[in-house]
Amino acid sequence: MPQPRHLVVASDFGPASDRALERAASLAHQHGARLTLLHVVEPLPVVSAWGDPGAAAWIGMESLLEAGDAALKRQLGRHAGTPAGDAQPVCRIGLPRRDLGAIARELGGDLLVVGARNERRLGDRLLGSTAQAALHHAGLPVLVARRPAGAPWARMLAASDGSPAASAAINWAEALAPWAEGRLLRVHPPLPEATLALMQPDPARLEDYLRREEQEAAARAADEAKAHPQWQAAFRRGAIIDTVLGEIAEHAVALVALGTRGHGPWLGGLLGSLSQAVLAHADTDVLLVPRPAEPRH
Repeated sequence: MPQPRHLVVASDFGPASDRALERAASLAHQHGARLTLLHVVEPLPVVSAWGDPGAAAWIGMESLLEAGDAALKRQLGRHAGTPAGDAQPVCRIGLPRRDLGAIARELGGDLLVVGARNERRLGDRLLGSTAQAALHHAGLPVLVARRPAGAPWARMLAASDGSPAASAAINWAEALAPWAEGRLLRVHPPLPEATLALMQPDPARLEDYLRREEQEAAARAADEAKAHPQWQAAFRRGAIIDTVLGEIAEHAVALVALGTRGHGPWLGGLLGSLSQAVLAHADTDVLLVPRPAEPRH
């Protein structure tokens, strides 16, 4: 079972990062964990008033760090007198889209917390473009905070496909919120209708195949449920995305835990369609956990 010891909150100084800081501070207080508020500032060139590209110069790194430190302290000042106000401010120079996760790991963080905006476009509603890219490079669990942090999570849902990443997500969710009512969901999807229409299999053989596949899927789900007896297990048949979103709405889920693929050059290769759909359409906090690293021999 993972133990959260150091939470790193990504800050862009805006309301979304304030919300993420408040959620992380609540968790850090409950678990006795360290809390860091991190801003990664990207160096920008200064161009002369005449617009001569050859006259461009880079802003001094010390000036950037000083400005970033001052902005972090102002943000923490808005939370003075609360656990969030006690976070350690850290400002680093780098490319946020690439370096945010690496710096969080360098600081010893074991969970990166980012704020999600609430615009309806997928890219904006998800995290914002910088945080989207940072998520791909994080290499550690990421908590996407969207809900107000005033109350602890009452209900959480882990949608599992039986993969190592899904198992890690279940363990992380349980570690972060052992008090929450947990629901462990396995969804058995139907075969693609277009493929069935194209192949036109023998109805009797198809029925036998579907019956055996469902029995095996249910058996795997039952084995997983035995490994996590504190979770209420549910086995559903249907389209995965629609079923998961339906369960979130029906049970008023506050936290969704999902395993991520952890590979691929684009965001979709990392998250997969289910994670993207949950981030885009569910008003929940989302815990994204990559596949655990293979042990070295």
